[in-house]
Order: sequence, then structure tokens, then C-alpha cells
Amino acid sequence: MPDTRPLQPAKRLAVIGLDCAEPSLVFGSLRDELPTLRWLAQEGWSSRMRSTDPPITVPAWSAMLTSLSPGELGFYGFRNRADYSYDQMTIASSKAVTAPRVWDIASRAGKRVIVLSVPQTYPPTAVNGELVSCFLTPSRESEFTYPAGRQEAGDQLPDAQPGVRVHLSGLSQG
Repeated sequence: MPDTRPLQPAKRLAVIGLDCAEPSLVFGSLRDELPTLRWLAQEGWSSRMRSTDPPITVPAWSAMLTSLSPGELGFYGFRNRADYSYDQMTIASSKAVTAPRVWDIASRAGKRVIVLSVPQTYPPTAVNGELVSCFLTPSRESEFTYPAGRQEAGDQLPDAQPGVRVHLSGLSQG
């Protein structure tokens, strides 16, 4: 049942996306096994959202964060055609997102933001705060934070969340 409590002005906002997490498990049968998520849903505000078409990580996150469809954004998956041929493919990097995302709008409004491992944030872009890019980062030797040189922020991810990968080896950016 959707939360119908009126929204109150808040000093802070956290948006937590659970990519590929089946809602009936997270908020249903496994709810008691996930006490932090259960608490956040009870004490905060949560809602079921419909994904985009196609419901694939890259276009879905960018569509949600820009309010544009994959067609308006011009990409439909992790790898996309670089031109009108089928010969050249590119990885859907942050350079492909030309529309402002929610943290861009908040940054311009003077709000401090923290963006952590959101798909399609490599290479990192300037924000009013900090950004650690996503698993599409080519390697740990790549600059994957904003401000630049904050690699320790990404280095702490595996300690905080076992199994988190900041980059996937073997992906070509070209």
C-alpha cells in the first residue's frame, strides 16, 4: 500500500536505488532480513516505481534522474551505436547524458550532493559535493571521483559493502 503521509520539508534527502532488486523480495518475504531497508521504508518515504522501456540499468537510471525517455536520451543499453552503422559501438558513459540529472539541478541550486556509484557516472562530472563513479569505470587507475584525486572514497567501498566493484575489467570504452 502506498505511503499517503504528507511530505514534510526536509533538510536532507537520500535517494536509494536498488538496481535489479525484486520488490516482492526486498519489501516482502525478505523484509525482516533487511532491517535497515525496512527501517528506512517505515520511517522515510518509499514508493514502487515503474521502470522504463527497455528496463535496462543504463537507460532506466538516466531516465529516472533526468525525466527523459531512453528515446529522448538517445541510448538504450550499456553499448550503443556510435553512428548510423553497426560497425562502431560505444559504452554509455556520462558523456552520453546531455540533460541535467537531479544532482546537477540540486548543485546549481546551491545544494550539497553526494553521488555514489550511480550507473553512467564515469567519467565523473563536477557537482556541488562529491561523486564516486560507477562500475563502468575502466580501471582503478582511472580518475573516478569528483573532486579529482579522492580515490580513497572509492577505495573504501569494498570495505563498507563487500562485493562492490567500482569498475568492470574488460569493458572497452571505444
